[in-house]
Amino acid sequence: MTLRSRKCATVFAIAAVVGLYAAAAYRVEQVRNQPYSAASCSLAHCVPHTATLSALR
Repeated sequence: MTLRSRKCATVFAIAAVVGLYAAAAYRVEQVRNQPYSAASCSLAHCVPHTATLSALR
């Protein structure tokens, strides 16, 4: 590998890592800014995560 292609690969790898970090930070901000009623799932149509099959009937 030449020095030029090695630098290009390094820049590409760093850009990919920064892109993944930015996407994850964006998703966290979207979840954080969600209204409480949508984030908590306290509505009647929501099923609790600890529900058993008999409780779902």
